[in-house]
Parts: sequence; C-alpha cells; structure tokens
Amino acid sequence: MSKLTDEELIEEIRQRFEFNRNALTDLRAVTRKLEEMNEKLQESERVKSHFLSNIRNEINNPLSAIMGLSGQLTACRQDPELCLKTAAMIYAEAFNLDFQLQNIFMAAELEAGDAVPDYARVDVPSVISGCLDKFSRRIAEKQLEVRNEAAAGLVFPTDAQKVEIIVSNLLANAVEFSPAGGTVTVTAAEREALLEIAVADTGPGIAAADREAIFDRFRQLDVGTTKEHRGHGLGLSICWSLAELLGGTLDLDSRPSKGCRFVLMLPRPAVEVNVRAQDANLFLFDRGDELERF
Repeated sequence: MSKLTDEELIEEIRQRFEFNRNALTDLRAVTRKLEEMNEKLQESERVKSHFLSNIRNEINNPLSAIMGLSGQLTACRQDPELCLKTAAMIYAEAFNLDFQLQNIFMAAELEAGDAVPDYARVDVPSVISGCLDKFSRRIAEKQLEVRNEAAAGLVFPTDAQKVEIIVSNLLANAVEFSPAGGTVTVTAAEREALLEIAVADTGPGIAAADREAIFDRFRQLDVGTTKEHRGHGLGLSICWSLAELLGGTLDLDSRPSKGCRFVLMLPRPAVEVNVRAQDANLFLFDRGDELERF
C-alpha cells in the first residue's frame, strides 16, 4: 500500500469533512421536514377531534329538541295553535338535522372517492328556487330580503343534485351570517360557455388571512362553546370539492364588515348531454304550507 502524502491526507480529510457536513445538513433538513409533518398531523388530529365533538352536539341538540317538542305536542291537543307552533319548531329542528346529515353523507362519499358527476340538462332557476324554498322559514324569521336574479329560462348541462348541494350550502351560510334585515342575493347566468352562480350576503365578511382556511374540511372560524352559528365545518369544503369534481371553481370575494360573495363557475361537460334533469331534492323535509304560518 502506497503511503499518502501530506497533501493527499489533507485532501482526504477535507473530503470526508465535507461529506459529513453535507450529511448533517441533509439530516437537519429531514428533521425539519419530519417536525413540520408532525405539527401538521397534530393539527389535523386537533381539528378532527374538535369536529367530532362539534358534530356530536350538532346531531344531539336537534334530536333532543325533537324528542322534547314531540312530548309537548302530545300534551297540547286542546290548543290547535300551540300544536301548530310546536310542530313548526319540530320541523325546523328536523330540517337542520337532515341538512347536517346530508353534508356528512356527501363528505363521506367524496372522501371514499365514490362521488361521480351525473350530467343532465338542468333548469338552473328551478334548482335555485328550490334551494331558496328550503330556507324560507329562516329567511322569514330574520326578515331577510332575498333577491333571486337567476337568468330566466337558463338551462345548462351539469349535475343537478351536486349543484343543489353547493347552492344550498352557500345559501345556508348567507342566511346564517346575514344580520336581521340583511340582504341575500343569488345570481345565475351563462358566460362564455360557463355557468356562473353567485351567492352574496351582507354579513360580517371574512378576513383575507382566513379565506383559505374556510375551505378546509372540518375547519370553522367560529369555534368553542361560545360560537354563535351552527354548523360543523363541512359545508364550504364540500362545495369546493364538488366544484372541482365538476371541473369548475369556487371563489370568494369578501372583506370584513362588507359581506361575502361566493362565485361558482362550471364548464360544460366534454360529453354531449341530452337528458333533462328531474327536479333535484336531496332533503327529506320540504316546506310545509301549514307550518309556514309560524
């Protein structure tokens, strides 16, 4: 074995030192990545834990109310007006529970990858009117002004049920967050082969820093035991996912104290669609005329 010169020995030491330094740098980078992943996993677990706790309340509270009110209903047979008022309250709680459950079912379908588009020629104004009807009681309670500005006769090839879910969730948010006496505006039109549906409200708006978070599944900006608004943080994430599933986008224009305007843009499907959609109605509870008096 030949003997290394001093220069060769120094070069060998330098190379090994450089190798070790690079390895240490790589190790630190990997460690940082692992720490970041761990933080994200912990945050994800916290969010899901909060979601499970919240959804328990969102299901238990209406169920408890329905059971309690049903008991009262059996005891008020001598007072027809009280019976109708109690029945209206049961309806409101049942509708809210049904709405929450439909979102949970759709979230599970999206998570499992089972959701697929079912295209048909959709009467868009009819879908929007149906969605507005579902919230007519809450709209009346809050004395909201509703402006339905959907283009008359607008027929567009898309998935009626998924559009209904998106619009219903956007309306639910608009109605919930608008102040009493506020305004909710719905527009729909075809622009350059795209279906544009917008839902605007006069609520508190959303800060720029929170705009991405509202589309995260299980995420709510209003959390804790003192939160003012119902919901479990699935609605907007479902809207976002369904818009993507249909090849479209869902955008938000909002500033604090200036309200929100969500804009859904959907393209025409690549395949030709000749079938006309049936009137979509995913919700078990439709508007009851007798109950609407209260």
